[in-house]
Amino acid sequence: MVTAARQPGVAGGLARRHWLAGIVAAAWSVRAAAQDSRPLVIFGDDSYPPVIHLAQGRPQGFLVDVLERVEPRLQVRFDVQLMPWKRAYVMALREQGGLIGVSRNQEREALFDFSRPIYNDDIRVVVLKGRGFPFKDLADLRGRRIGGVSGASYGERVDAAIRDGLFTVDRDIGQVSRLRKLLAGRLDAAFIGNGERGFEFQVASHAELKEHRDKFELLPVPLARDPLHLAFPKALQQREFLAQFDQLTKELKLQV
Repeated sequence: MVTAARQPGVAGGLARRHWLAGIVAAAWSVRAAAQDSRPLVIFGDDSYPPVIHLAQGRPQGFLVDVLERVEPRLQVRFDVQLMPWKRAYVMALREQGGLIGVSRNQEREALFDFSRPIYNDDIRVVVLKGRGFPFKDLADLRGRRIGGVSGASYGERVDAAIRDGLFTVDRDIGQVSRLRKLLAGRLDAAFIGNGERGFEFQVASHAELKEHRDKFELLPVPLARDPLHLAFPKALQQREFLAQFDQLTKELKLQV
């Protein structure tokens, strides 16, 4: 009688397959552990104070505070890399990491997985005193030249109005330069994020703007309330992580 032990093509082959499967599983475990030990790269805007910005070369702002609060509880290290918004967005699109402070729209829904909102950003319209205009809806911006940030979405309605040519957006990479253009008469108005608090922060950060603070005024009706999120390109498959992030930010009441 031929026993199984004498059939290398059956029992021996089975043993080899189990051994190989164990080696593959171990290799995957090592790879996963190596990945887990690396910081999780998060890109963001370097010039959107006080929400998020660079100060003396270090990431600062409300959104950075949120990441620092959840870091130990999620047992992850974040590598927060701040740069002009358009570049940060492109880096995330290239699947180099996540993106903090991003608003949600139909186009981005197809590209990213999003957290729950972690910051509600009121976009305000700033004008020069004496050059204001009634503003209640987007139609009131018709034909005007407005300063806005390069690569930004201001929500579906505003983005659609821009695409349709209702008004022109002069794009830049910083709110200080935008307000200086407005002061010089090169714009009809400027979109400024983070409401009145964000506007006052920008003015106080620059000597020329501070000197001419009384020449600006904020129109009373906000352009939009823009919820900001943490997001990852879909290819990075971070939905489970985002679910944990959402649960923790709810528990810690971290939405601002």
